[in-house]
Amino acid sequence: MTSQNLDRWNELNKKEYEAMAEKYGTPFYLYDADAVNYRIQMIRESMDNLVEVFYAVKANPNLGLLRAIHGVTNGLDISSGGELEQAELAGFDMANISFAGPAKTRNELTTSIEKGVGCISIESMRELKECMEISKQTGIKANVVVRVNPKLLNRAFGMKMGGRPIQFGIDEEAISSILNVIIANTQYIAFKGIHIYAGSQCFETAGIVEGVENTFRIARQIETGTGLTCTTINLGGGFGVSHTENNKELNIKALAIDLLPIIREFNSSSTTQRKIVFELGRFLTANAGIYVSRVVSSKESREKKFIMVDGGLHHHLAAAGTFGTALRSNFILKNLSQPDAAITKCNVAGPSCNPTDLLGVNIELEQPEHGDLIAVLKSGSYGFTASPLLFLGRQTPTELIRHNDEIIVGRHPKKMVDFN
Repeated sequence: MTSQNLDRWNELNKKEYEAMAEKYGTPFYLYDADAVNYRIQMIRESMDNLVEVFYAVKANPNLGLLRAIHGVTNGLDISSGGELEQAELAGFDMANISFAGPAKTRNELTTSIEKGVGCISIESMRELKECMEISKQTGIKANVVVRVNPKLLNRAFGMKMGGRPIQFGIDEEAISSILNVIIANTQYIAFKGIHIYAGSQCFETAGIVEGVENTFRIARQIETGTGLTCTTINLGGGFGVSHTENNKELNIKALAIDLLPIIREFNSSSTTQRKIVFELGRFLTANAGIYVSRVVSSKESREKKFIMVDGGLHHHLAAAGTFGTALRSNFILKNLSQPDAAITKCNVAGPSCNPTDLLGVNIELEQPEHGDLIAVLKSGSYGFTASPLLFLGRQTPTELIRHNDEIIVGRHPKKMVDFN
């Protein structure tokens, strides 16, 4: 699947990339919505349609992309009121929205309840009590799942978001207090089930399986101990996909072989009709995006070759190695203008006065010349909105969407003064 996604960028020739750069300017992002939709369908089909796939908006909230995947993804995972507004603009049914995050405001909870958001992940007693108060005032029940911070520390995940002291969810050993309040207030709270997000960037199928089994165990314990029914089981996500290696990602077919018997057994153990959800962001979009900048200069400094481009950390902080990583590693770069040029070793530097503004360090790249277009591959997630866009005062990049093999504008550029 990875190679197929990457090969799609080779379907466009250098004249087409130059035409985009001429029309929209550089730098720009280009997202392949068809590749995202293919991935969503591939995961569901691999799991015999026993799971739903929600798209995690935080990975890439571009409105054009959301509209392009509407009708393919089962729903959206959001983390803010702003993402809720974006989901509504994209035409999503509020019943198919899951809202997680450890610091939801009163306004966000009120809006979610009034609009009928399908699942609000309760991450503290404060959130539950606020939902009850809002329900009393509005006369609308709050649809909630309890986000559980499990005891199990799943070591297969690169970034661990459970199994330790953390701001997310209710500690497993303390969930009875939350559940008791829910049971006593069913006139205000519609309990839907549980949500466990153990971590991100898991490349081992055994790690995902361990997490799913643990989640099912907790769901069974809740149902046995309280009489509540978990109609929704949000398994989180965290499927691993490398930004720096072509073919490194979680093997979905291998995962399905191990996971399907467990899901079937869990479903057959109860007459309850359950909705089992994976919420995925990076795994769906990383391979489906590129960031394109133009070479403006080159130089040598103490026997090191530097290629200066008009894009950098202000647009793509992750590629510069300073977003959510402990150690810097290079994204994959490609010379779109001269894909067959001889390979050279160089550093690719952005335009800022910050020495960390480097899209590539000691990388091998087709020999860049002044004016060439350089693409950072695997840039479909945590790029545009995860970067300090106003730093340097440069114009934000155009975001383009490739959908049904047409190129459309997903977001127009803005100048610094547009934010004044």
